Amino acid sequence: MKRPIAVIVILSFIALLGFTVLNRGVLPKADFTYAIADTIKTLDPAHTAWNEDIRMALALWEGLASYHPKTTKAISGAAHIPPKISADRMTYTFEIRQDARWSNGDQVTANDFVYAWRRAIEPGTAHVYAFLIAENIAGAKEYSQWRNRAVRALGIMKDLARAKDGSEQDKQFIRSLHLPGAEQEKPDWQEIAHRFRENHIAQMDREFEKVEIKALDDFHLQVRLARPTAYFLDLVAFSTFLPIHKSSIEKLRVTDNPAVTDLTLWAFDPQWVKPDYHRNGYPGLISNGAFTIADWQFKRYMLFKKNPHYWDRENVKSETIMVRIIPEASTAFLAYERGEINWLRDLTRLDFAPALVEKTRQGKRNDIHTCPAFGTYFYYFNCQKHLPDGSENPFADSRVRMAFNLAVDKQAIVDKVKKIGNTAARNFVPPNTIEGYSCPPGPEYNPDQARTLLAEAGYADGAGLPTIEILYNKGYGHEKIAEAISQMWAEVLHAKAILKGKEMKSFDEDKTNHRFIVCRASWYGDYSDPTTFLDMMITGNGQNDAAFSNNDYDRLMRQASDCRNQKQRFEILARREILHMIKRIQTICILLNSRNKNIIGRITK
Repeated sequence: MKRPIAVIVILSFIALLGFTVLNRGVLPKADFTYAIADTIKTLDPAHTAWNEDIRMALALWEGLASYHPKTTKAISGAAHIPPKISADRMTYTFEIRQDARWSNGDQVTANDFVYAWRRAIEPGTAHVYAFLIAENIAGAKEYSQWRNRAVRALGIMKDLARAKDGSEQDKQFIRSLHLPGAEQEKPDWQEIAHRFRENHIAQMDREFEKVEIKALDDFHLQVRLARPTAYFLDLVAFSTFLPIHKSSIEKLRVTDNPAVTDLTLWAFDPQWVKPDYHRNGYPGLISNGAFTIADWQFKRYMLFKKNPHYWDRENVKSETIMVRIIPEASTAFLAYERGEINWLRDLTRLDFAPALVEKTRQGKRNDIHTCPAFGTYFYYFNCQKHLPDGSENPFADSRVRMAFNLAVDKQAIVDKVKKIGNTAARNFVPPNTIEGYSCPPGPEYNPDQARTLLAEAGYADGAGLPTIEILYNKGYGHEKIAEAISQMWAEVLHAKAILKGKEMKSFDEDKTNHRFIVCRASWYGDYSDPTTFLDMMITGNGQNDAAFSNNDYDRLMRQASDCRNQKQRFEILARREILHMIKRIQTICILLNSRNKNIIGRITK
């Protein structure tokens, strides 16, 4: 789960609020108000990947399971948990609640999940978390590959019809399809594409029937796994697996854009997540979770109201919740101190955050509480052969990556830069967070070995290295960490590093498209299993922003995924060979610190 911060600092002040006046007007009343720094990127469950987006989505929709608020274990959601599980633990049959309802009163059915999960892997709507469905549910990967091949073929034929000369690889791909008419001296690519597209569309539903997601009736959903997945119940509570109200969203399916329909992509008007959007008779967002969206003012606030049709509405304590968007950390903190905000999730951007934590240690504030969190803050190295400008990439050499890793004193960053109680990270998977799983720690700070490795790679004393840009998103204290690391690299390796801060959207685009040399990153686990971290480094994974690829690593991860015994599977993941690969992961990312969650909660009775 992508996260833009290293430590969460939360302010909570439980009190009734009256009207809050800003210079931009009067805000509505709310029982509970909290603030976030960035506007929501998307509420589409198929696309959510950032912390705030996922939090909002889980307030609006409910999956087959939900998370226990204290243990995070899977508990009953729109379906009863536990489901019926076959003897081989590969087939799950979920029973949908009779009282599970959409916010318009409609019954939540098994088909709502079939449709939503299909939508999450369809080209056009599939996003970075599509692999959670494609890799874990029988037939889903094959269907996704079949669909993506068709989209690629239609894209190539579209270019050929425009007399664009494609690459030899593209031409070879088209030849492999043995398309009728393509062997002619002057193929009519427009006609060939039309026939291919029509035939593909006619087959789509039949091909999807091979995917083992079956609505047995309105209240029973049967899922057959592609591989043993001990954490599957955790997955079905995650945002990618949320249901969608099909009859409403289909009103906004894009059908009048040839550039979309020609490629058979699934596409929807992105405004479908808005509460007051009514094009084509769309009724506004319909959800099945504890809350609905009552109002959404861009860059100002979101107002949530209790869903009157939610099956567990009696236990939903707040009638209304307001989420205010306040980019300036100091402004948000002042609003909290004035009693305008009940909860602030993040104070790490404040220069005086360490002082607030220290006051708690001294007993001078009772609204700051620090506890461990399931996340790691780190730096990616670009592992591709060439840098974005086309030049040779020194970090393609694992010795260079390890040298830069060993040259960073992580404990100094924790003690002298962060100063709010983080733990220096030695493992990608946070230690002591997953029952039954442990792994020896990775390498320590070692300047001498760092210099030796760099010299072995041909860059003794930093000679020959390019200027290294450290990409980070502005705010959250990332600049201070980048400054400290650049100084360490200069002192230990004589390497020159410069800082490159960007706004979140541009930063995320550059990171996702590997347009960086070194890049700030962080990760919170999505489910209670080591693979929530380790899968990220598999070749081609949607979250593999470093473009890391290693056949041995991929093979060992497949071996672990095929193991049905949980204890043995953990042993495979943590044994000497996989540990070696984890150390290699550390040479593609500098693990800096484990996350802490600093909760500031002033309680009034």
